[in-house]
Amino acid sequence: MRKALRTSVVVVAAMLLILVAFAGCTKYANEQQLQALEETKAAAQAAEKALADCKSETASLEGQLAEKKQALEDMKKEQQAVSQRLAAM
Repeated sequence: MRKALRTSVVVVAAMLLILVAFAGCTKYANEQQLQALEETKAAAQAAEKALADCKSETASLEGQLAEKKQALEDMKKEQQAVSQRLAAM
């Protein structure tokens, strides 16, 4: 009895596995899958473009920051020079 039950369970499991394998395997993608793929590609390209734009903007802002820091240092040196000239008067 146990052997027959075990055999029938194995046969049913094998049949389900074969059924799932044949039902899920198709040669070509359907229209819905192709459309989802295209949407995903478009979203990925948009995200890559946004990333490139952000990197470009970051580089630009870092350049501006460096210029402002240099201008600040120049002004501090000029202020120090003016203070020394005023103290010498």
